[in-house]
Amino acid sequence: MDRPETERVCAIRENVADLIGANRFRTWFGETTHFQLEGQQLDVLVANDFVHKWIVTNYMPELVEAARRVIGADPAITVRVLDAQPALTGNRAGSPTAMQSNGSPAGSPATRREREPRPVLRGELETFVVGPSNELAYSVTAALVRNPGQAFKHLILHGGCGLGKTHLLQAVCNGISRTHPELVWHFVSGEVFTNEFIAAFRTATLDQFRARYRNIDLLVIDDIHFLSNKKATQEEFLHTYNAIDACGKMVVLSSDRHPRSMSTLSEPLVNRLVAAMVVEIGPPDYSIRREILRRKAAVMQCDLPDMALDFLAQRVTRNIRELEGALQKLVALASLTREPLTLDRVRRAVEEYVPAARAPEPAQIVRQCAQHFGVTVDALNSSSRDRTVTLARGVAIFLLRRHTRLSYPEIGRLLGDKRHSTAIMAARRIQDLLDRDQSVTWHTAGGARDAPLRCLIDELEQRLLQ
Repeated sequence: MDRPETERVCAIRENVADLIGANRFRTWFGETTHFQLEGQQLDVLVANDFVHKWIVTNYMPELVEAARRVIGADPAITVRVLDAQPALTGNRAGSPTAMQSNGSPAGSPATRREREPRPVLRGELETFVVGPSNELAYSVTAALVRNPGQAFKHLILHGGCGLGKTHLLQAVCNGISRTHPELVWHFVSGEVFTNEFIAAFRTATLDQFRARYRNIDLLVIDDIHFLSNKKATQEEFLHTYNAIDACGKMVVLSSDRHPRSMSTLSEPLVNRLVAAMVVEIGPPDYSIRREILRRKAAVMQCDLPDMALDFLAQRVTRNIRELEGALQKLVALASLTREPLTLDRVRRAVEEYVPAARAPEPAQIVRQCAQHFGVTVDALNSSSRDRTVTLARGVAIFLLRRHTRLSYPEIGRLLGDKRHSTAIMAARRIQDLLDRDQSVTWHTAGGARDAPLRCLIDELEQRLLQ
């Protein structure tokens, strides 16, 4: 007799870990990757496109072999990105609702339906990193979980992609499950709501659709802006919203824009939405980005140097998804190679995630270098061979070559009509020190200072590229 599917899935995971090694398994098949097995069909659900591509490219033979050992036959394997959570209904995330024979839960205040096995909602209030850009959104979400429907019944979180809206919506469902297990919630994306409505309309099952969405205590819809330009779906959602509100129940939504900025929504729907508690989530600041990286790296059990995490937090600024993608790539680099992570290697590895910065002006580079080393621009342009002036001039030449299109003759002319050969030699000396990961020493009015040249140049670049 075959073992239960859950046992076979565990056995497949153990075999994959045995074939590729524990560290690589934790990186690519750990907390964020789910296995589902039905007969000889194995589905591997991954978090993003990067992980999908990496697994398909590097680990398909091991997946086939691991599944074959457990199934006893050649498996059919599909690797796909879990880019949207399926509709989840229940009173406790991750556990089926107790059902009566007629399909309704015993003692429930609202109609429920039995759930098929699917990934558990991942968002939790305890794992959400709070900072100035999202503090209000977190606070109102936590208040709703503590006292559902008391201070407000309806909440809309809006902001750009990858800022944590989905995390908080999922945290509402998980939190309600723990604090108020008697309440029934339904979590769905705007796309799924639309598709289910269209299917119900075409199959004349609108009554069942409406019962499923209206006879609940909490409706949570992610990406409500998906309803834009869909008049029939908007009208149905408005009726659903009104029906839930009339019963004193709750609606929590997310959107990429404020409701008033969605010109393709009907006026009655916009007027209904703006009456809710509308809260914006802004881009994460450095402190949020750095803490997210620290926590994610700890979960992945990867000991990355602080320098690497600092660089990611400083440079990958657009959203949290890109930040996590950059970390995944860096973890792969660290686990699959034996070379130490230097700043240059980190920069090259994640350059696709770093937004292109406006190139600094040549004069700005010269001024910044002079200021950093405590000398004057005139001193850099002079023929002085003072150790500090020479170092500052060499760093300026190095940065001028890296961040401008100036030729060596043009750089020489900029710095007091130096020969182009002088500029070439200065740049080569700086590059040689970088290659050997050397420290440098210079003198200021406050005394002697020293620092690793790589860190010094990185600090200057951060200022220049801000």
